[in-house]
Amino acid sequence: MTGGRHIAFFNYAAHGHVNPTLPVAAELVSRGHRVTYTVASQFADVVAATGAEVIAYDSVVPKSWNTVAIPSKITGDDMAEASVAHLSEGFAPLDMTEQRLGDDRPDLMVYDSFGFATGRLLARKWDVPAMLTATTFVVGEKVNPYAELAATMTPPDPEHPALKKHQELMRRTLDAHGLSGLSNEEFAAGGDEKQTMVFVPPEFQPGADTFDDRHVFVGPCIGDRAHQGDWQPPADGRPVVLVALGSFGYENQAEFYRHALGALAELPWHVVMSLGGLVTADDLGTLPPNVEARPWVPQLSVLEHASAFVSHAGMGSAMESLYYGVTPVVVPRTGEQDLVADRLVELGLGRSIKPADLTADGLRSAVLGLHEDAAAQQRAKDMAAGITGRKGPQLAADAVEAQLAAS
Repeated sequence: MTGGRHIAFFNYAAHGHVNPTLPVAAELVSRGHRVTYTVASQFADVVAATGAEVIAYDSVVPKSWNTVAIPSKITGDDMAEASVAHLSEGFAPLDMTEQRLGDDRPDLMVYDSFGFATGRLLARKWDVPAMLTATTFVVGEKVNPYAELAATMTPPDPEHPALKKHQELMRRTLDAHGLSGLSNEEFAAGGDEKQTMVFVPPEFQPGADTFDDRHVFVGPCIGDRAHQGDWQPPADGRPVVLVALGSFGYENQAEFYRHALGALAELPWHVVMSLGGLVTADDLGTLPPNVEARPWVPQLSVLEHASAFVSHAGMGSAMESLYYGVTPVVVPRTGEQDLVADRLVELGLGRSIKPADLTADGLRSAVLGLHEDAAAQQRAKDMAAGITGRKGPQLAADAVEAQLAAS
């Protein structure tokens, strides 16, 4: 495509949402486009490294999610309160972004399906074409991976004060921007977006063959994360196992790491533990020399050398694991993670343990059994080859350029 265009990205303030878009932004910049990226200030530097122009705002959600413990059981009250925090975060950059882009309107808006509020509102207000990005399973006309999960959850009371606050905030904001004819329900549902860019490969998305070209499954987009630091495997060549719960914190997190330590420390492996913000190495007692435990490790650098991965079945971590052909043993902590875990097991790529069933012996057996499962290891290699062959960042940039050409 000749002639650079202006593309505006919007995202939610979490690593799992921002990270997959970074290689896409960098690819678009390398093709001569101008990318403006509205993002929470804690991500400003990594976004700027792509060559994008950053519109940084002060986030109203935690700047470090791994210091907040997600409860093991999500209540209706939790969901109601989260809806207000989510929408408040979504609208937090609205005024700033409108001031910056009001006289410099983009040719295309690209915004996250979770952190969509500002991007969708401005796209509608300015009549600018838009695309969605999705970091996890998507719902289609014939496929809804979340249907069974939704049936097991108790929704909040419709009269919950937080839900009323949520609706009032949305209504007030839409009205203030001249969108009084757009209902809250219509705004939340969207539908104006031309296409959804899905950071999940079609082999992993349930029912991928039932989606039309309104969805493009670009798969994991893995880029340069040198800013996270380097990591080298032990010189003795022993197998490496990574233990991590991603960038979020969870209730009973210390117990998880104690089980992992009991399961893996006595194996002739090198154990790398990424502890997050709720657990310290001191909480685990004296560590043997084959165990390194840090608050944070460069996950991609470790996975590149890993033979096993013990994780939480977050989609971002699962995709990074499969990108490197590493079979994960997962202990899912949320409903969505249960879906990812089930899919890993269904495809023969990993094993899953419920938190209530987690023991050191059971975890050790799962890790060793999966490591010795030649068929699972081959399936993981095949998945990795499919992912890298898809060339996600380039495919995503092609999809963006196709929308620009059509507008």
